[in-house]
Amino acid sequence: MKKIILFLVVLNMFNIHSQCVVDTECTIEPAFPTVCPINLPDGTVGDFYSEDISFYMPNQFSDSETGFEVVLDQVIVTNIVGLPLGLDVVLSDPTGIYNPSDSEFGCANINGTPLVSGDYTITISIQANVTVVGVGISVDQLVNFDIYMTVNEGQGGNASFVYSPSTGCGSVEAEFEALIGSDQYDVSYNWDFGNGFSSNQQFPPNQLYDQAGTYTVTLNTDITSFNYTLNNFVISSTDVDCWGFDLEEACVDLFGAVQCWGDPDLLFKIYDGSGNLVYETGYVTAQSATWDDVNFNMDNPPYSVSIWDTEQWDGVDLSFSGDDNLGTFTLEMSDGIHTFSTGCATGNYSISSSLVTVQSFEDSETIIVFDAPTPELNYDEILSILSVPVSNIISYQWYFNGDMIEGADQSTYIALESGTYWVDFITEDGCQSQSLPIDIVKCDNDFSPSIFVSDNILLTTDTDYQLDWYYNGIYFGSGPNVTGSNNGYFWVIASDEFGCAWTSDTIFFQLPNPPNDIDGDGIVNSEDDDVDGDGIVNSEDDDVDGDGILNDYDDDIDGDGVINENDDSISGYLDLNDIFSNENLINLFPNPTNGIFNLQLVSESILKGELLILNIEGKRIYEESVQLSNNELLLIDISKQRSGTYFIYFSVENDLVFNKIINIQK
Repeated sequence: MKKIILFLVVLNMFNIHSQCVVDTECTIEPAFPTVCPINLPDGTVGDFYSEDISFYMPNQFSDSETGFEVVLDQVIVTNIVGLPLGLDVVLSDPTGIYNPSDSEFGCANINGTPLVSGDYTITISIQANVTVVGVGISVDQLVNFDIYMTVNEGQGGNASFVYSPSTGCGSVEAEFEALIGSDQYDVSYNWDFGNGFSSNQQFPPNQLYDQAGTYTVTLNTDITSFNYTLNNFVISSTDVDCWGFDLEEACVDLFGAVQCWGDPDLLFKIYDGSGNLVYETGYVTAQSATWDDVNFNMDNPPYSVSIWDTEQWDGVDLSFSGDDNLGTFTLEMSDGIHTFSTGCATGNYSISSSLVTVQSFEDSETIIVFDAPTPELNYDEILSILSVPVSNIISYQWYFNGDMIEGADQSTYIALESGTYWVDFITEDGCQSQSLPIDIVKCDNDFSPSIFVSDNILLTTDTDYQLDWYYNGIYFGSGPNVTGSNNGYFWVIASDEFGCAWTSDTIFFQLPNPPNDIDGDGIVNSEDDDVDGDGIVNSEDDDVDGDGILNDYDDDIDGDGVINENDDSISGYLDLNDIFSNENLINLFPNPTNGIFNLQLVSESILKGELLILNIEGKRIYEESVQLSNNELLLIDISKQRSGTYFIYFSVENDLVFNKIINIQK
């Protein structure tokens, strides 16, 4: 039935109100719901996009996975996500409800102007209702269908230059190219990129725009050419053999020397690169001539000059022969004075040049860099609410420890457990960005590790934490279990990587078979003057049973398995009956307490000594020298301490008289 869902998805996505055109070839044999195309054509940032999608939804078909013949009764589009920013889908039915019995073909149109480049997966969520033929069972299926689209970076430009991209988020590295060039003329470029940099190259280096804002890029393109001017022309000499011996010059050769009774009538003509006569002087009757202030502008090179002896006088041809050609040469197109010699004439001419702008272009475009902030998240410790201090966000997705939190797509998120949080978001400018991560510590106040005893093993099932064990307020070891070697009070502290710590209840551990002869000397501990066999008699031994716990803090000084309160004698150390009666010497109440409680002496004696209170870590939290008479009350305040178990000790002349346990509950 998964393919049925595919069909449903298509239906949901697309709208006939968009005036789309159905592709009637969008079918499949055997009949089955189909969408055409699954891969949408690419779009470009900044360019309008419009694409039709057709879908085929046969009213009845065979489901290939089950073999059942089914009727597609209705398709309901429930959600569409993942569209590129700037695009929209118009559904043919605003309700999103489709009935294939009315039409087996449909279409929709995706249109708009995409704003952000990238590869997109568009997910359509649909609900399809099908009926199994012959059975009559109607089934609703919820399905997600994916189609794919790529949006390419946009390009800006005009008649004189192009550039890409034209927009970006956070920063833009843009590429530029000037479009105008010429083989005939010189072209110069003057770029102002709007970021403090410029260039005179047709293909300038890429430019970086690393701050949000609008940048104006301007290119001035100048098409130029050198304009050459013939300023003056001089014929300094001519060869008589080239112009003489005509009747009008009346020349004769006498004994190798030519004698003329007339001069040539000199002029010159200029022809352009197309062979056209573009300039002609009047004649000068002399064997040399100078023309100042010619000032002929030469804009169609190359140019040639021909020098003549004309036989015309005042426009009337008086000769009996044609004009004499004294030679032709090509002008040198460069600044300065140039000489020439045609064989019949010699001379010089001067040329000057100037740079002339043929045409100029100025075009400007803008590059927009949108702000892509990377903000620090706001965290309300009281309400455990995370939020983003950015106002123009239109889309959110929250993450926890690197994993996407399903359904967490709102502007705020309530942190439920310790870990690292951040949010991916899209601003109204189309910028995709991410917040800085934030580490949050959430300690579960309702949690407390549990501990159990199995034979002589103390263990806990809460093994996901760092576990530290304590024995009579002193650190004992770590791990999921420890082995008890002596009777006493045990508890465990569970802590996590975020600094949260939880303390278990305190339990009294008693060895299954108390060691009655610790030192193995054959004398039971209760009668042994040296219980631990260290060579120090009990009365002088700071640790009678050698368990590492000093007598002042040991609930069972002689290690006989009987706590001191219930032990009639500790051989060679202290006989409690010699000091107090066997009845309970001290009352503590209330117990449990909120931290403020009474200590009462109930014996007939007077108790004078040092009162000491330790926490479960063995640290002193209270110490006082006291003297109590029968039934006298001593008010003690340790309410500033946290909930837990505390040990109360009383000693007289360095001998332990009693210890008690009190529990604070808040």
